[in-house]
Amino acid sequence: MQPTKIKLNQIGAIIAESFNGKKEIVCYLGSNAATPTASIEALTRSIMSQKPRLPFINMVHLLLQGPVPYVAAGLQDRVMAYSIFSGGEVRQAANEGRAFYLPCTLANLDSLIGKGRRYEPDVVILKVCQNQFTGEFSLGLSVEALHTAIDHAKIVIAELDPSMPFTQGQSVVDAQSVDYIIDGGVKPVYDFAAPDFENLIPEEKRIGELITDNFIQDGITLQVGIGKIPDAVIGTIRDAQYKDLGVQTELYGDGLMLLEEKGIVTNRKKRANLGYSTTSLIMGSSALYDFVHMRAGVQMRPCTYTNSAETIHKNSPFISVNTAIGVDLLGNVWADFIDPRRYYSGVGGQPDFIRALNDHAYGAPIIAIKSITHRGESKITKMHPPGISLTASAFDGVVIVTEYGIADLRGLTTGEKAMAIARIAHPRFSDDLMRYVNEDQLFTKPSGFSLDKTPKGVTLYDGRIKIAE
Repeated sequence: MQPTKIKLNQIGAIIAESFNGKKEIVCYLGSNAATPTASIEALTRSIMSQKPRLPFINMVHLLLQGPVPYVAAGLQDRVMAYSIFSGGEVRQAANEGRAFYLPCTLANLDSLIGKGRRYEPDVVILKVCQNQFTGEFSLGLSVEALHTAIDHAKIVIAELDPSMPFTQGQSVVDAQSVDYIIDGGVKPVYDFAAPDFENLIPEEKRIGELITDNFIQDGITLQVGIGKIPDAVIGTIRDAQYKDLGVQTELYGDGLMLLEEKGIVTNRKKRANLGYSTTSLIMGSSALYDFVHMRAGVQMRPCTYTNSAETIHKNSPFISVNTAIGVDLLGNVWADFIDPRRYYSGVGGQPDFIRALNDHAYGAPIIAIKSITHRGESKITKMHPPGISLTASAFDGVVIVTEYGIADLRGLTTGEKAMAIARIAHPRFSDDLMRYVNEDQLFTKPSGFSLDKTPKGVTLYDGRIKIAE
């Protein structure tokens, strides 16, 4: 049975009729590069006009690209956003009390939206593309938790988007799982300029060099986020010409494509998903989308799989590279808030990989950050901002990397951690932080401690890339 074709302006009426008499429903939205913007805008018009009369809608989603009009002021008596990861308009709305931040790691999304859970979907709105030969639908660039959402929803509405690549793996959806399909007025997927791997700034190149020289080896499995620092890691891996790397990641971007094109990523050494890269989301350039289209070597999986400790352990040795907003001297890391009054994004999958890699036997969870902000403030602080949520706690065995060195915190005491972290801070702040550690009795110092010695766990940068201090 094929889905019923509808127009964008029918979405409101279908929801109103399907949930007639119900006061409140949950709508789960597809996310990231596959955000169904046209449907979001059409449904928002119905919410605003109150024609037809709709139940109160709880919108649950990860990062949405493009406009999100339902978070506008004045609509919160009719619709409310529950954002697991945010940007742009949703971030602003959350900081102004017009949207909820719903903290959850990607590995645990099913615990929010599964059967009988508070956010079990009544409606799912997403994008699909179609295989012209088989007629199958694919979730394309965004799988995340959509299979769970589809399985439990009463209505599934899909935009049929020919601009989206048909991806392989667990992105395929049978026609019976989609109730309504929209093939007119759909906006294309979101694409972004590819990183310039040839012109990375010196600080980022130094971080990439430190990680590559000290943690990357032939045959390891790699997870990297998207951003300038992960891009620098990709660039240095490419230049070092490692062999037979594997990829298991939550988000696949242009950098991982580059390594696959160069033959550096082959996935030949993986014990789970041998022979292909696994990811839950794909986001990047139009060239990336052309690359993954119908490619068996890049396959989609739900984020509960890509981010699960069991799968990560099977593919060890495993190196995870993510970034953060700040780190304190106890080894606490934060990435979703700037301070308790300024929400920024979400925890994503960072804690999933950190916790899975706590044991040395499986690999290393790396937090890579530049030592200072664009305002010249230290990203390494004495204490984390009071009341802020953490993506890694002092008891998590993370590795911190700045352009000045590596602080491998695994197995270190509180005092040793503090000294190691202070030592890789920017030189404008490092001496003061070291003196603070020296003078505070909280940080028990090891025998033979001296401010002149390189602390335990620290590898200082001694390469050739120079930067202005």
